[in-house]
Amino acid sequence: MADVPLADLVDLANGRARPSPDGAYRPYRTYGSNGVIGTSGRFNADAGTIVVGRVGTYCGTVHYSPDRCWVTDNAIIVTPKDGVNPRYVHYLLKSLDLNRYRMGSGQPLLTHATLNGLRVPRVPRARQDRAACVLGALDDKIAVNDRLAGLADELVRARYDAAAAAAASSVRIDALGTPNREAVPASRIDAAAPYIALEHVPRRHMWLTTWTDAAGVRSGKARFAAGDVLFGKLRPYFHKVGLAFVDGVASTDILVVRPAADGYRGWLLAALSSDAVVAHAAAVSDGTRMPRAAWPDLARHPVPWPGEAAARRFTAAVEPLARRVEAAAAEARALAALRDTLLPGLVAGR
Repeated sequence: MADVPLADLVDLANGRARPSPDGAYRPYRTYGSNGVIGTSGRFNADAGTIVVGRVGTYCGTVHYSPDRCWVTDNAIIVTPKDGVNPRYVHYLLKSLDLNRYRMGSGQPLLTHATLNGLRVPRVPRARQDRAACVLGALDDKIAVNDRLAGLADELVRARYDAAAAAAASSVRIDALGTPNREAVPASRIDAAAPYIALEHVPRRHMWLTTWTDAAGVRSGKARFAAGDVLFGKLRPYFHKVGLAFVDGVASTDILVVRPAADGYRGWLLAALSSDAVVAHAAAVSDGTRMPRAAWPDLARHPVPWPGEAAARRFTAAVEPLARRVEAAAAEARALAALRDTLLPGLVAGR
């Protein structure tokens, strides 16, 4: 198949400045350079728009919006021409690794001229549709698994809030868990070991389903085990707290908290991940530019206590949710690997 300029397949336009909040009804997602950054009451791009990061570290990232949305001026609106499958264009652009075409270093930039001049295969519409169908089905299932994890998180928080509101007493956090202080020098870390840094811990989401291997680790790290709760102590207001599903090593900017008993794990996880505990950690953290929370300040902080039996029942309810999230995350990783394997050939029309 002959290659053609990308400009033959799409039209490009910069987004516009993010609109100010305009009422409680904001049904449209707002996209910045690295994806969704909020919602808006207005839209400036139609359903089936592809969004490409235009400036900053994440320029060249590619996102697909199945619905109308607002795209900020940090991103480019990519509109397929008539006869071109929008979702196919999304996968085509992802296959091009657009970040490598950025200009500048201090504030990287991706220009329309660069994008328009890229050579891409001209694939017949029927093959575009087949590629989009296969790759889209995989991504749709990954998205379902992600939503399942989000719903499980919301359910645990709601149950914790209800039980906490009815609790007649309180306990210190160090009655529920203690820090695992085992430090591992870089020379003793297996290159294949899972490594969790702060960037792998999602904000206000209590399941740790993402990590990398420790091959690039050059300094000592903190040992953690599956079932430990990891608490981001650097800039704790970022609310990075979650349950580890694997054994591995973590950045020293993360506190590793081990449940005092297996039956306390669910309550410990929900308490440490609660808005109240994170707000306390932020309030008592030390430092101005890079504030850090310390275990002693967390350890003596009181949290609601529903009683021994109720806390164990709470953990018994959390455990099957955690196992389901873990299984969904493993499936999503397998599906993503399959998608990435198939993508080059499918977008090329094979």
